[in-house]
Amino acid sequence: MIVFRDLLGESSSKEEELTLLMSKIDDVVNSVVRQCSFDRFEELVHSAREKGELSASEIDGFWMTALREYYGQEADDSGDSPFDSYEDSSHLWSYVPHFHHVPFYVYSYAFADLVVGSLYNNYIQNRDGFEGRLIDLLSAGGTKDFADALAPFGLDPTSPTFWEEALDAHLGELLKEAEKIAKELGYVE
Repeated sequence: MIVFRDLLGESSSKEEELTLLMSKIDDVVNSVVRQCSFDRFEELVHSAREKGELSASEIDGFWMTALREYYGQEADDSGDSPFDSYEDSSHLWSYVPHFHHVPFYVYSYAFADLVVGSLYNNYIQNRDGFEGRLIDLLSAGGTKDFADALAPFGLDPTSPTFWEEALDAHLGELLKEAEKIAKELGYVE
């Protein structure tokens, strides 16, 4: 995020800045929202599988349930959904190798990106000593549990609001910036 912000600051135009922001927003949506929907799909499949074998059409149904839960219904005139149509989407689960080889691995993408968002937000709010705390965190590797590893930053991942705040600090701020620039450029009202 620090490198991204430096690149953003070197943009030669508002159009380039918006392009960079939208690319980063797409990255966050793919690594957080999309991966959480994947995790939800796996939860539905594995819970149902405990009761017996599943047909391909049942798995397709769980996939569509997860898509709609995370992305909403198909688009209508309101523009509230990112999907014009879910037509031909029911089998898309079959192309994700993690589902077949490493169940529930997908959560790690969302987990990591939200932690990055929290740490970057912490960096913005409290730069004094941040580099040392970050080096200590990285040096510790896997020797500390997650709560202990983030404690020096004043972050508590056991708090019920931690993940919501992480998403807002990370994706929410990027969206606000993109919307502001898009308005300045006359792309939206």
